[in-house]
Amino acid sequence: MSSNDLFHDKKSVYLETSPILKFLAWGGIALGVGAAVFGFSNGQQSRVWGAYLFNLFFFFALGLGAMALAAITDVVGATWNRPIRRIQEAFGAFVPVGCVLFFAFVLAIGFNVLGAGSLYKWMAKPEMLEHFWGKNMWLTPMGFYFRVPLYVAIIGGVVLWQLSQTLRRDKAWAEGRLEDAAYQGEVVRVKTKFWSAPILLVLGTTFTFLCFDVTMSLSPLWFSTLWGGWQFAVMMQTLMASLLITMFALKNTPIGAYIKRQQFHDVGKLMHGFTVFFAYLTYAHILTYWYGNVPEETEYFIHRMHGVWLVFVCIVPIIAFVIPLYTLIFKAAKWTAIVAVPIAILILLGQWITYLILVQPEVMDYKDFFKPIPIPVIEIGMFLGMFGLFVSTFLWFAKRYPMLPVADPLLAEALHDEHH
Repeated sequence: MSSNDLFHDKKSVYLETSPILKFLAWGGIALGVGAAVFGFSNGQQSRVWGAYLFNLFFFFALGLGAMALAAITDVVGATWNRPIRRIQEAFGAFVPVGCVLFFAFVLAIGFNVLGAGSLYKWMAKPEMLEHFWGKNMWLTPMGFYFRVPLYVAIIGGVVLWQLSQTLRRDKAWAEGRLEDAAYQGEVVRVKTKFWSAPILLVLGTTFTFLCFDVTMSLSPLWFSTLWGGWQFAVMMQTLMASLLITMFALKNTPIGAYIKRQQFHDVGKLMHGFTVFFAYLTYAHILTYWYGNVPEETEYFIHRMHGVWLVFVCIVPIIAFVIPLYTLIFKAAKWTAIVAVPIAILILLGQWITYLILVQPEVMDYKDFFKPIPIPVIEIGMFLGMFGLFVSTFLWFAKRYPMLPVADPLLAEALHDEHH
Protein backbone atom coordinates (compact mmCIF):
# COMPACT_ATOMS: atom_id res chain seq x y z
CA MET A 1 0.00 0.00 0.00
CA SER A 2 1.53 3.31 -1.13
CA SER A 3 1.09 6.79 0.36
CA ASN A 4 -1.16 7.64 -2.60
CA ASP A 5 -3.45 4.74 -1.72
CA LEU A 6 -3.53 5.87 1.91
CA PHE A 7 -4.53 9.37 0.82
CA HIS A 8 -7.82 8.01 -0.52
CA ASP A 9 -8.54 6.59 2.93
CA LYS A 10 -7.27 9.59 4.81
CA LYS A 11 -9.42 9.17 7.90
CA SER A 12 -7.89 5.79 8.71
CA VAL A 13 -4.50 7.31 9.59
CA TYR A 14 -5.84 9.80 12.12
CA LEU A 15 -6.74 8.87 15.67
CA GLU A 16 -10.08 9.97 17.02
CA THR A 17 -9.38 11.06 20.57
CA SER A 18 -11.78 9.98 23.28
CA PRO A 19 -13.42 12.77 25.34
CA ILE A 20 -13.42 10.39 28.30
CA LEU A 21 -9.67 9.84 27.98
CA LYS A 22 -9.14 13.61 27.79
CA PHE A 23 -11.23 14.08 30.91
CA LEU A 24 -9.26 11.39 32.76
CA ALA A 25 -5.97 12.96 31.67
CA TRP A 26 -7.00 16.37 32.98
CA GLY A 27 -8.32 14.68 36.12
CA GLY A 28 -4.89 13.12 36.63
CA ILE A 29 -3.23 16.53 36.32
CA ALA A 30 -5.65 17.93 38.91
CA LEU A 31 -4.85 15.04 41.28
CA GLY A 32 -1.14 15.70 40.83
CA VAL A 33 -1.58 19.35 41.77
CA GLY A 34 -3.74 18.30 44.71
CA ALA A 35 -1.09 15.83 45.91
CA ALA A 36 1.55 18.57 45.79
CA VAL A 37 -0.65 20.96 47.76
CA PHE A 38 -1.36 18.19 50.28
CA GLY A 39 2.35 17.50 50.75
CA PHE A 40 3.36 21.14 51.06
CA SER A 41 0.58 21.82 53.56
CA ASN A 42 1.79 18.91 55.71
CA GLY A 43 5.37 20.17 55.83
CA GLN A 44 6.76 17.49 53.45
CA GLN A 45 8.42 19.83 50.98
CA SER A 46 11.42 17.63 50.19
CA ARG A 47 9.15 14.62 49.68
CA VAL A 48 6.99 16.54 47.21
CA TRP A 49 9.99 17.74 45.22
CA GLY A 50 11.44 14.23 45.25
CA ALA A 51 8.16 12.81 43.92
CA TYR A 52 8.09 15.56 41.29
CA LEU A 53 11.64 14.72 40.22
CA PHE A 54 11.37 10.94 39.89
CA ASN A 55 7.97 11.02 38.18
CA LEU A 56 9.15 13.68 35.75
CA PHE A 57 12.30 11.66 35.07
CA PHE A 58 10.21 8.51 34.50
CA PHE A 59 8.12 10.07 31.72
CA PHE A 60 10.92 12.22 30.32
CA ALA A 61 13.05 9.09 29.86
CA LEU A 62 10.10 7.33 28.24
CA GLY A 63 9.78 10.04 25.61
CA LEU A 64 13.52 10.27 25.10
CA GLY A 65 13.81 6.50 24.74
CA ALA A 66 11.17 6.57 22.00
CA MET A 67 13.17 9.11 20.00
CA ALA A 68 16.41 7.22 20.63
CA LEU A 69 14.76 4.08 19.23
CA ALA A 70 13.63 6.11 16.21
CA ALA A 71 17.23 7.21 15.61
CA ILE A 72 18.51 3.64 16.03
CA THR A 73 16.09 2.30 13.41
CA ASP A 74 16.86 5.23 11.08
CA VAL A 75 20.60 4.68 11.13
CA VAL A 76 20.23 1.00 10.17
CA GLY A 77 17.33 1.57 7.75
CA ALA A 78 15.01 -0.79 9.65
CA THR A 79 11.46 -1.21 8.34
CA TRP A 80 9.88 -3.35 11.06
CA ASN A 81 8.84 -0.43 13.26
CA ARG A 82 7.51 1.91 10.56
CA PRO A 83 3.83 1.21 11.36
CA ILE A 84 4.43 2.14 15.01
CA ARG A 85 6.93 4.94 14.34
CA ARG A 86 4.36 7.67 14.93
CA ILE A 87 3.42 6.18 18.32
CA GLN A 88 7.08 6.59 19.30
CA GLU A 89 7.02 10.18 18.09
CA ALA A 90 3.83 10.84 20.06
CA PHE A 91 5.75 9.67 23.13
CA GLY A 92 8.64 11.90 22.11
CA ALA A 93 6.31 14.92 21.99
CA PHE A 94 6.46 14.92 25.79
CA VAL A 95 10.20 15.63 25.78
CA PRO A 96 9.85 19.41 25.13
CA VAL A 97 7.18 19.53 27.86
CA GLY A 98 9.54 17.67 30.19
CA CYS A 99 12.29 20.17 29.35
CA VAL A 100 10.05 23.02 30.52
CA LEU A 101 9.31 21.13 33.75
CA PHE A 102 13.04 20.58 34.31
CA PHE A 103 13.67 24.30 33.80
CA ALA A 104 10.98 24.99 36.43
CA PHE A 105 12.63 22.45 38.74
CA VAL A 106 16.02 24.17 38.49
CA LEU A 107 14.45 27.59 39.06
CA ALA A 108 12.62 26.25 42.12
CA ILE A 109 15.93 24.98 43.54
CA GLY A 110 17.76 28.20 42.70
CA PHE A 111 15.18 30.40 44.41
CA ASN A 112 14.40 27.83 47.14
CA VAL A 113 10.71 27.73 46.24
CA LEU A 114 8.80 25.84 48.94
CA GLY A 115 11.97 24.26 50.28
CA ALA A 116 13.32 22.96 46.95
CA GLY A 117 16.77 24.34 47.75
CA SER A 118 17.33 21.68 50.41
CA LEU A 119 16.71 18.74 48.08
CA TYR A 120 20.41 18.25 47.25
CA LYS A 121 22.54 17.73 50.37
CA TRP A 122 25.72 19.01 48.77
CA MET A 123 24.08 22.39 48.16
CA ALA A 124 23.08 22.78 51.80
CA LYS A 125 26.40 21.37 53.09
CA PRO A 126 29.14 21.91 50.47
CA GLU A 127 31.79 20.97 53.07
CA MET A 128 30.73 17.31 52.80
CA LEU A 129 32.57 17.13 49.46
CA GLU A 130 35.74 18.76 50.75
CA HIS A 131 37.77 15.54 50.56
CA PHE A 132 36.25 14.30 47.29
CA TRP A 133 38.48 15.76 44.62
CA GLY A 134 36.63 16.22 41.34
CA LYS A 135 33.18 16.08 42.88
CA ASN A 136 33.83 19.21 44.92
CA MET A 137 34.55 21.06 41.68
CA TRP A 138 31.74 19.52 39.64
CA LEU A 139 28.93 19.63 42.21
CA THR A 140 28.54 23.35 42.74
CA PRO A 141 25.26 25.28 42.68
CA MET A 142 26.28 27.48 39.76
CA GLY A 143 27.50 24.47 37.82
CA PHE A 144 24.20 22.69 38.44
CA TYR A 145 22.15 25.74 37.39
CA PHE A 146 24.14 25.97 34.16
CA ARG A 147 24.49 22.31 33.22
CA VAL A 148 21.00 20.90 33.79
CA PRO A 149 19.21 23.54 31.65
CA LEU A 150 21.93 23.05 29.02
CA TYR A 151 21.39 19.27 28.95
CA VAL A 152 17.63 19.51 28.60
CA ALA A 153 17.94 22.31 26.02
CA ILE A 154 20.21 20.11 23.89
CA ILE A 155 17.94 17.08 24.27
CA GLY A 156 14.82 19.13 23.56
CA GLY A 157 16.42 20.76 20.52
CA VAL A 158 17.51 17.42 19.05
CA VAL A 159 14.09 15.85 19.60
CA LEU A 160 12.30 18.84 18.04
CA TRP A 161 14.59 18.57 15.02
CA GLN A 162 13.83 14.85 14.69
CA LEU A 163 10.10 15.50 14.88
CA SER A 164 10.22 18.41 12.46
CA GLN A 165 11.87 16.28 9.79
CA THR A 166 9.36 13.46 9.77
CA LEU A 167 6.28 15.61 10.37
CA ARG A 168 7.08 18.08 7.60
CA ARG A 169 6.81 15.45 4.89
CA ASP A 170 3.53 14.16 6.33
CA LYS A 171 2.15 17.70 6.43
CA ALA A 172 2.73 17.95 2.67
CA TRP A 173 0.89 14.63 2.24
CA ALA A 174 -2.04 15.82 4.36
CA GLU A 175 -2.32 18.95 2.22
CA GLY A 176 -2.54 16.85 -0.94
CA ARG A 177 0.95 17.66 -2.23
CA LEU A 178 1.71 14.00 -2.84
CA GLU A 179 4.66 14.45 -5.19
CA ASP A 180 6.29 16.92 -2.82
CA ALA A 181 5.63 14.52 0.07
CA ALA A 182 7.28 11.65 -1.82
CA TYR A 183 10.29 13.83 -2.64
CA GLN A 184 10.61 15.09 0.93
CA GLY A 185 10.16 11.54 2.21
CA GLU A 186 13.27 10.36 0.39
CA VAL A 187 15.25 13.47 1.35
CA VAL A 188 14.37 13.01 5.02
CA ARG A 189 15.19 9.29 4.87
CA VAL A 190 18.71 10.05 3.64
CA LYS A 191 19.17 12.97 6.03
CA THR A 192 18.01 11.09 9.13
CA LYS A 193 20.10 8.05 8.21
CA PHE A 194 23.17 10.31 8.06
CA TRP A 195 22.48 12.33 11.20
CA SER A 196 21.05 9.62 13.45
CA ALA A 197 24.45 8.28 14.54
CA PRO A 198 25.66 11.71 15.74
CA ILE A 199 22.24 12.25 17.34
CA LEU A 200 22.60 9.04 19.33
CA LEU A 201 26.04 10.15 20.49
CA VAL A 202 24.70 13.53 21.61
CA LEU A 203 21.61 12.08 23.32
CA GLY A 204 23.61 9.34 25.03
CA THR A 205 26.20 11.78 26.37
CA THR A 206 23.77 14.44 27.58
CA PHE A 207 21.41 11.87 29.11
CA THR A 208 24.29 10.29 31.03
CA PHE A 209 25.36 13.64 32.50
CA LEU A 210 21.74 14.54 33.24
CA CYS A 211 21.34 11.26 35.16
CA PHE A 212 24.45 12.02 37.18
CA ASP A 213 23.49 15.59 38.06
CA VAL A 214 19.80 15.16 38.91
CA THR A 215 19.61 11.63 40.36
CA MET A 216 22.99 10.24 41.37
CA SER A 217 24.08 13.50 43.01
CA LEU A 218 21.19 13.12 45.47
CA SER A 219 23.66 10.77 47.19
CA PRO A 220 26.81 12.83 46.59
CA LEU A 221 29.26 10.53 48.37
CA TRP A 222 28.27 7.55 46.21
CA PHE A 223 29.44 6.93 42.66
CA SER A 224 28.72 4.49 39.84
CA THR A 225 30.39 4.36 36.45
CA LEU A 226 27.50 2.19 35.23
CA TRP A 227 24.86 4.81 35.99
CA GLY A 228 24.27 6.05 32.45
CA GLY A 229 24.13 2.56 30.91
CA TRP A 230 21.90 1.28 33.71
CA GLN A 231 19.52 4.20 33.25
CA PHE A 232 19.43 3.42 29.52
CA ALA A 233 18.41 -0.17 30.29
CA VAL A 234 15.61 1.01 32.59
CA MET A 235 14.49 3.56 30.00
CA MET A 236 14.31 1.06 27.13
CA GLN A 237 12.55 -1.66 29.11
CA THR A 238 9.98 0.93 30.19
CA LEU A 239 9.62 2.12 26.60
CA MET A 240 8.95 -1.35 25.21
CA ALA A 241 6.34 -2.04 27.87
CA SER A 242 4.60 1.28 27.16
CA LEU A 243 4.72 0.73 23.40
CA LEU A 244 3.20 -2.71 23.73
CA ILE A 245 0.33 -1.47 25.90
CA THR A 246 -0.37 1.41 23.49
CA MET A 247 -0.30 -0.93 20.47
CA PHE A 248 -2.86 -3.21 22.09
CA ALA A 249 -4.98 -0.18 23.04
CA LEU A 250 -5.00 0.90 19.36
CA LYS A 251 -5.61 -2.59 18.01
CA ASN A 252 -9.36 -2.06 17.42
CA THR A 253 -8.96 1.40 15.86
CA PRO A 254 -8.27 2.16 12.16
CA ILE A 255 -4.61 2.71 13.09
CA GLY A 256 -4.48 -0.76 14.61
CA ALA A 257 -5.23 -2.32 11.22
CA TYR A 258 -1.71 -1.37 10.10
CA ILE A 259 -0.01 -2.90 13.16
CA LYS A 260 0.63 -6.57 12.43
CA ARG A 261 1.64 -9.49 14.59
CA GLN A 262 5.27 -8.99 13.63
CA GLN A 263 5.35 -5.57 15.33
CA PHE A 264 3.90 -7.03 18.52
CA HIS A 265 6.43 -9.85 18.35
CA ASP A 266 9.38 -7.52 17.79
CA VAL A 267 8.47 -5.11 20.58
CA GLY A 268 7.83 -8.09 22.87
CA LYS A 269 11.26 -9.51 22.03
CA LEU A 270 12.92 -6.19 22.76
CA MET A 271 11.03 -5.95 26.05
CA HIS A 272 12.29 -9.42 26.92
CA GLY A 273 15.84 -8.53 25.93
CA PHE A 274 15.96 -5.30 27.91
CA THR A 275 14.53 -7.18 30.90
CA VAL A 276 17.69 -9.30 30.91
CA PHE A 277 19.91 -6.26 30.23
CA PHE A 278 18.37 -4.33 33.13
CA ALA A 279 18.89 -7.25 35.52
CA TYR A 280 22.46 -7.77 34.31
CA LEU A 281 23.49 -4.15 34.93
CA THR A 282 21.68 -4.07 38.28
CA TYR A 283 23.57 -7.15 39.43
CA ALA A 284 26.79 -5.71 37.99
CA HIS A 285 26.55 -2.79 40.42
CA ILE A 286 26.54 -5.09 43.42
CA LEU A 287 29.10 -7.52 42.00
CA THR A 288 31.55 -4.72 41.18
CA TYR A 289 31.56 -3.41 44.73
CA TRP A 290 32.00 -6.91 46.11
CA TYR A 291 34.92 -8.14 43.99
CA GLY A 292 36.48 -4.67 43.97
CA ASN A 293 36.36 -4.62 47.79
CA VAL A 294 34.78 -1.16 47.90
CA PRO A 295 32.76 -1.34 51.14
CA GLU A 296 32.19 2.42 51.31
CA GLU A 297 30.00 2.21 48.17
CA THR A 298 27.69 -0.36 49.76
CA GLU A 299 26.17 2.33 52.01
CA TYR A 300 23.91 3.32 49.09
CA PHE A 301 22.35 -0.16 49.10
CA ILE A 302 22.33 -0.61 52.87
CA HIS A 303 20.42 2.67 53.21
CA ARG A 304 17.66 1.11 51.09
CA MET A 305 17.40 -2.04 53.20
CA HIS A 306 15.28 -0.56 55.97
CA GLY A 307 11.53 -0.40 56.42
CA VAL A 308 9.40 0.02 53.33
CA TRP A 309 12.48 0.59 51.13
CA LEU A 310 13.49 -3.05 51.66
CA VAL A 311 10.03 -4.21 50.59
CA PHE A 312 10.36 -2.23 47.37
CA VAL A 313 13.90 -3.52 46.76
CA CYS A 314 12.57 -7.09 46.99
CA ILE A 315 9.53 -6.42 44.77
CA VAL A 316 11.41 -4.91 41.81
CA PRO A 317 13.49 -7.96 40.75
CA ILE A 318 10.40 -10.17 40.96
CA ILE A 319 8.00 -8.08 38.86
CA ALA A 320 10.52 -6.40 36.55
CA PHE A 321 12.80 -9.40 35.95
CA VAL A 322 11.79 -12.88 37.14
CA ILE A 323 8.15 -12.90 36.00
CA PRO A 324 8.79 -11.24 32.58
CA LEU A 325 11.91 -13.34 31.97
CA TYR A 326 10.12 -16.68 32.13
CA THR A 327 6.71 -15.61 30.84
CA LEU A 328 8.01 -13.95 27.67
CA ILE A 329 10.07 -16.98 26.62
CA PHE A 330 6.99 -18.31 24.84
CA LYS A 331 6.60 -16.77 21.39
CA ALA A 332 2.82 -16.34 21.56
CA ALA A 333 3.12 -14.46 24.87
CA LYS A 334 4.53 -11.47 22.99
CA TRP A 335 1.42 -10.90 20.85
CA THR A 336 -1.30 -12.26 23.13
CA ALA A 337 -2.92 -9.36 24.99
CA ILE A 338 -4.08 -11.36 28.00
CA VAL A 339 -0.42 -12.27 28.70
CA ALA A 340 1.62 -9.38 27.31
CA VAL A 341 -0.38 -6.49 28.78
CA PRO A 342 -0.24 -7.65 32.43
CA ILE A 343 3.49 -8.33 32.05
CA ALA A 344 4.04 -4.86 30.56
CA ILE A 345 2.07 -3.31 33.43
CA LEU A 346 4.18 -5.22 35.96
CA ILE A 347 7.34 -3.94 34.29
CA LEU A 348 6.10 -0.34 34.38
CA LEU A 349 5.15 -0.70 38.03
CA GLY A 350 8.54 -2.23 38.81
CA GLN A 351 10.46 0.53 37.08
CA TRP A 352 8.33 3.23 38.68
CA ILE A 353 9.26 1.72 42.04
CA THR A 354 12.88 1.66 40.86
CA TYR A 355 12.82 5.41 40.29
CA LEU A 356 11.06 5.89 43.62
CA ILE A 357 13.79 4.07 45.56
CA LEU A 358 16.47 6.02 43.70
CA VAL A 359 15.13 9.36 44.89
CA GLN A 360 12.86 9.19 47.93
CA PRO A 361 15.28 7.48 50.38
CA GLU A 362 17.63 10.43 49.86
CA VAL A 363 15.04 13.10 50.64
CA MET A 364 12.93 11.52 53.40
CA ASP A 365 12.97 8.90 56.16
CA TYR A 366 11.26 5.59 55.51
CA LYS A 367 9.30 6.05 58.74
CA ASP A 368 7.55 9.06 57.18
CA PHE A 369 6.54 7.28 53.97
CA PHE A 370 3.08 6.39 55.25
CA LYS A 371 2.52 9.69 57.07
CA PRO A 372 0.17 11.43 57.61
CA ILE A 373 -2.01 8.63 56.13
CA PRO A 374 -1.07 4.97 55.40
CA ILE A 375 -1.05 5.48 51.61
CA PRO A 376 1.77 7.14 49.60
CA VAL A 377 -0.66 9.72 48.22
CA ILE A 378 2.07 12.19 47.30
CA GLU A 379 4.05 9.78 45.11
CA ILE A 380 0.93 8.27 43.52
CA GLY A 381 -0.68 11.67 43.05
CA MET A 382 2.42 13.11 41.37
CA PHE A 383 2.54 10.05 39.13
CA LEU A 384 -1.08 10.62 38.09
CA GLY A 385 -0.28 14.26 37.41
CA MET A 386 2.68 13.48 35.17
CA PHE A 387 0.79 10.64 33.53
CA GLY A 388 -2.14 12.95 32.80
CA LEU A 389 0.23 15.48 31.25
CA PHE A 390 1.91 12.74 29.20
CA VAL A 391 -1.45 11.42 27.92
CA SER A 392 -2.65 14.97 27.14
CA THR A 393 0.48 15.58 25.07
CA PHE A 394 0.00 12.25 23.29
CA LEU A 395 -3.64 13.05 22.46
CA TRP A 396 -2.77 16.57 21.27
CA PHE A 397 -0.11 15.12 18.98
CA ALA A 398 -2.39 12.32 17.71
CA LYS A 399 -5.14 14.80 16.81
CA ARG A 400 -2.76 17.11 14.96
CA TYR A 401 -0.73 14.60 12.90
CA PRO A 402 -1.36 11.29 11.08
CA MET A 403 -0.64 8.36 13.40
CA LEU A 404 1.05 6.57 10.53
CA PRO A 405 4.21 7.98 8.88
CA VAL A 406 2.44 8.13 5.53
CA ALA A 407 5.25 9.85 3.58
CA ASP A 408 7.97 7.52 4.86
CA PRO A 409 9.32 5.62 1.81
CA LEU A 410 10.04 2.59 4.03
CA LEU A 411 6.44 2.31 5.20
CA ALA A 412 5.26 0.58 2.02
CA GLU A 413 7.83 -2.19 2.55
CA ALA A 414 6.65 -2.72 6.13
CA LEU A 415 2.98 -2.88 5.09
CA HIS A 416 3.86 -5.44 2.41
CA ASP A 417 5.33 -7.68 5.11
CA GLU A 418 8.92 -6.76 4.31
CA HIS A 419 10.58 -7.34 7.62
CA HIS A 420 14.10 -6.24 8.49
